[in-house]
Amino acid sequence: MRTSKRDTILAAAVDLIEDAGIEAVTYEALSDACGLSKSGLVYHFPSRQELVLGIHRYLADEWEKELETAAGGAADEVDAATRLRAIVMTLSHSATRAELLVQLDATTDSSSAGIWDEVDARWMPSAAELTADGEDGELARAAYLVQIAADGLWVHDYVHRSLTQVQRQALTTSLLAMIPEVTVSGHSEGY
Repeated sequence: MRTSKRDTILAAAVDLIEDAGIEAVTYEALSDACGLSKSGLVYHFPSRQELVLGIHRYLADEWEKELETAAGGAADEVDAATRLRAIVMTLSHSATRAELLVQLDATTDSSSAGIWDEVDARWMPSAAELTADGEDGELARAAYLVQIAADGLWVHDYVHRSLTQVQRQALTTSLLAMIPEVTVSGHSEGY
């Protein structure tokens, strides 16, 4: 399938972020990087804000495709444990600089955050039951702790020294083994 000009622009923008940060994504730099005229870029992204939102949507969509591949289906087609396994698997690699910077950017802009929140709502354990009593609360906390650990594995190499591939695989295997299986009849499968 042929890549659209829009996707070509966004992939080039992600490469610029990887090399020099979000501030490096200007129409001039992007024009040079993807071989399109500045007016061609403006046609697809009339403002820098729309371009930045496009980058967020592009990376969020790419991650959701990875999640669907890892889970063997869309979020609404698989159970909570399968969704959580897919999250662990997709976050088991170290974040790229571009992925990390774009995620950090989303913390300061509600429009960007909303893009990621949509994916999170479909895939991640909910924080709603974390303080619930009983088995439902225990399952929710166990699932959420696995989520937090997967997030930590993803950003680990930016905070501490790098893990080897063998070490990452060992940690991923341990995280997967920690995913609670829902076996209680009548329990909400959403954690």
